Parts: sequence; structure tokens; C-alpha cells
Amino acid sequence: MNPVRSLARDKVASPKDLGGATSYGMKESLKRIWSTGWTNFKRNSYLSLGTTGVMVLVLLLFSALIAINFLSLKVVTSLQEKVDITAYFKPDATEEEIMKIKEDIDELEEVVRVEYISREQALEGFKANHAGDVLIQESLAELGSNPLQASLNIKATETSQYSAIVTYLEANKFRSLIDKINFYENEQVISRVESISTGLQNWGFILTMALALVAVLVTFNTIRLTIFNQRQEIEIMKLVGGSSWHIKAPFLVEGGLYGMFAAVVTLVIFYPVVYLVSPKMEMLMPNASLMGYFGSNAFQYIILVFSAGILLGVASSTIAIRRFLKV
Repeated sequence: MNPVRSLARDKVASPKDLGGATSYGMKESLKRIWSTGWTNFKRNSYLSLGTTGVMVLVLLLFSALIAINFLSLKVVTSLQEKVDITAYFKPDATEEEIMKIKEDIDELEEVVRVEYISREQALEGFKANHAGDVLIQESLAELGSNPLQASLNIKATETSQYSAIVTYLEANKFRSLIDKINFYENEQVISRVESISTGLQNWGFILTMALALVAVLVTFNTIRLTIFNQRQEIEIMKLVGGSSWHIKAPFLVEGGLYGMFAAVVTLVIFYPVVYLVSPKMEMLMPNASLMGYFGSNAFQYIILVFSAGILLGVASSTIAIRRFLKV
């Protein structure tokens, strides 16, 4: 065998060697990009602190909006579960007539349950509820007769179906026997709560977007100053043939770091606050545990906060790069 040809063959790198070199080069490149981004983040300490602080406010407000949405949903759901229709009958309505109306209502698809409460049952329940009130008990004794009305308590599948049931009752041929229907007051309460809930969510969203815009502007200016301070280094990288990606990527990493640190600070602040506030909220709303909600959905919430923070930082960096970094 020709020794020269053998030596030349030994000098040629195999595809496996080339793949390993490429992999090693990529790792070194990513390591350098990350290192430069981290250095930029540490170098502008005061600016980094201010930028991270603004992002923390955005993420805290975003988290508060999630909590408000959860609580308002619980309030509305709780009210909807308690809402029903009670149709009170005139004293001259007979039990047979009332039971006929009950049978008609039972046949409606929207109705889940219809409960008949006679005058005697209503009086017994009223006495039991006011057993400790001597004045009421004495007043009932002096009346000598039962002042309460027989009624039908109607529960629908959905809250939106109550209006149709009320319309049916008012148009029914037995309408002359019905004295009053107590649905409209409940409907107003639910509508008001839903309106307040929607208002809080809308204003919270607007405020969150406004703060997010402020955070973008602050991060944008921070990255711009970093680019300005490193303009000579960037020029040198261009002269030695540095690629556009290697020049831009560290600034994207810097923006992402702002978002990551903001997310960490947000979690450190938010969960202790939720832990302290949750018992007080449960005293007002027993079925609404903030700690339980954010505890059971911790993984999703943490991913959401980190994603929002990093996206905010990277988006701001991207805008600054396109505006001030010409490569």
C-alpha cells in the first residue's frame, strides 16, 4: 500500500467525527450565547432590578386576575345553585288545583324538580325557623289562623331556563290562582353579580395590558442601552465574521432572564399571600378555597407564569433588536 495515500486517508475525518465536531460546536455556541446573555443581565444590575420589578407587577396583576375570575365564578355558581322559582297561591286555591298545576310543570323538559308545600307545612317550617323569637310565636298565636300560602318550589336544569318557566306560569290557565312568583328578585341579584364579575375581569385585563406595555417599554429601553454599550464589541464580531444569530441571541437570552427572574419573584410573593388570604376568603365563601385552587393547579399556574414572563421579556428584546441592532 502507498504510504502517502494511507496517510492522506488517515487525515480525512469520518462522517462520525464530523457529526461529533458539529455537535460540540453547537454546544459551545449555545454555551457562549447563554454566558453572554447572563453577563449582560448582571452587568446592568440597577436596570435589571427595575425591569424585573415592573415585570413582577405585571405577573402579580395577572395572577390576581386569575384569582378574581375563580372567585367570581364560584360566587355566580353558588347563587345559581340556590336560585329557584317559588309560585305562591291564593288562599282560595284548592289542593287539587295546585296539584294539577304541579303535574303540568313536571312535564316541562326544563324542570328538574317540583316540590309542593302546603299551608300547614309552610306554617310549621316558619315556626321552626323562628322558634327562639317569642314575639313572632305570640303573634301567630293571636292570629288564630294560618296566614301563610301554599306554594310550588320549582328547580330548573339551567338558570337561563327560569324565564321560560315563569312565562309558562303567567300564561297558564291557572294563572288566576297564583298570587305571586318570586323569581325576578333573584334574577336581578344574579345579573348584578355577573355584571360586577365581568366588570372586574375587563378592568383587570385592561390594567394588566397597560402594565404589560410599560414592562415592554422598560425592557425595550434596557436592551437598547445594552446594545448601545456593546456597540464596539458588536462591530468587532461583525468584522471577524460573527453570524447574525450569534450577535442577536444573547440579547434574547437577556430578555428571557428578566422574565424568568420576574416569574420566580412572583411565585415567591404570590403563594404566601394566597396562603394568608385563603382562610379569610373561606369564611365569606366556604366553597371557594384560593389555596386549594392554586395548589391543585400549581403545575399549570407555574408554567403559565414562567411562559408569560419569558414571552414578555423575549418579545421586548426582539423589538429592541429589530429597531437598534443592524446586522
